[in-house]
Amino acid sequence: MPMSDDARGLIQATRTFPGTAENCGRARSWVRSLLLAYPSIRDSVELVVSELFTNAIRHTASGEPGGAVRVTVRTEGDPPVLLRLEITDEGRREPMPAQVARAMLPPEDAQSGRGLFIASALSYAWGRLPASNGEVHPAAPTFHHRHGSMITWAEFALRPELQMAASP
Repeated sequence: MPMSDDARGLIQATRTFPGTAENCGRARSWVRSLLLAYPSIRDSVELVVSELFTNAIRHTASGEPGGAVRVTVRTEGDPPVLLRLEITDEGRREPMPAQVARAMLPPEDAQSGRGLFIASALSYAWGRLPASNGEVHPAAPTFHHRHGSMITWAEFALRPELQMAASP
């Protein structure tokens, strides 16, 4: 029997992972374990965390030796109406120029480049914003923001009426 919306627990969890491909799977499993009460979005959130984590280690200093990726999952509202996923990277690799994040479908024969498109398609909303420089998150004391650190976030509707709001 499915849980009623009122029976679902609030989530507020943060964990920092080493910035390696092996830890992408660990992050995915950790997020999945948090979402047992939300089976309708669990697969989508798991796929999006994988895509955004991969982007962080591929395109930012998080993927350099000693780099890290912070993953935050939290529900919003009481009872919860949204689930927010945040992936915080460690900033640009030097001398890589700043890039604008866009959710574009790459050419059919491209081997990569679908992460933000997938996040856009599976989430209620997504975006990027600068992380607070120099701030250490209390739940992850070993994570330090570098200049240019970004938070890439995606929100997932926990109520059917919100899912319709995101549709064109």
